[in-house]
Amino acid sequence: MRKLLAVATLCSAIWVSAASAAELDAPVHGYEALYGTYINYSGSGLKDYGYVGTGYLSFGEKGNAVQLGYSYTYINYKTGSNLTQHDFTAAYSNTNGILRNHTFTLGGHYISSDDDLTDGGYTLFFDGTYNSYQKRYPYAFQWNGGLGFYYTRYPNTVDFYVFQFTPHTTVKLFSNYRQGALYLDFTGYAIHVNKASQVGLDKSNYYSAEAALRYYYGSYDVKVGGWLGKQVFAVKNMGFVVYNLSEKYKGGAELELGYTFRNGLRLSLNYTYNRYKELETDDSVNQSVVTVSLGYRF
Repeated sequence: MRKLLAVATLCSAIWVSAASAAELDAPVHGYEALYGTYINYSGSGLKDYGYVGTGYLSFGEKGNAVQLGYSYTYINYKTGSNLTQHDFTAAYSNTNGILRNHTFTLGGHYISSDDDLTDGGYTLFFDGTYNSYQKRYPYAFQWNGGLGFYYTRYPNTVDFYVFQFTPHTTVKLFSNYRQGALYLDFTGYAIHVNKASQVGLDKSNYYSAEAALRYYYGSYDVKVGGWLGKQVFAVKNMGFVVYNLSEKYKGGAELELGYTFRNGLRLSLNYTYNRYKELETDDSVNQSVVTVSLGYRF
């Protein structure tokens, strides 16, 4: 019986999308973070629980940034077996250097897993985003919009590929000293799976939409979001999150609370809920994911 794996490699998204033009011209030193994740599978006939440890590092200056990520995943199965996996991600971003008011990101994600279907899988990705700022001082961020392209190949057994097209936008709803700042994020997902029937899927194309509100006030930040539609083999968070499994996800919700200390240290707690169908058992599963992270901007 082939194992099925659900992996959510959690990391920080690129923060420059919400920065001002003046900040982008100034040196950007870096951001580092550690993430600890616990996963519970309610209603699953296969999985019991799992955990993920993730390290993330971003550094650069004058509009150039390099991002690196590593994750170790352990999944315990009710059959008595278990699965371990290593995920590696690297990305490079350029803001204003290639084209003014644009950010271009390219990178790759590699999977080394006990699972035969996904072992040796890799993702190549590219994203282009336009950033709009105020025309007068302080030239603050207003909104952005972009397109992401993701090509994932799993060559080990079936040798199939997944292509994903991801339009996205962020809009600043307000930002001032008294009220704080509120941002709206919207992301669409169009996913095409090659050789879908050979990996247990009944169709090749899947569509979904995701929205989130992010609120910042003083040292505190809150994120509330959710998504609807259907997803398989989805890639999220600019290539740092890869769901390498033949299961149908049907929707989910997310809540995150964060606090940033004066020295730049940020502590956060994230809860994510997803619904999916296990193709092998036909079970409807409720997946709960709790993540604690500690990050520092230097």
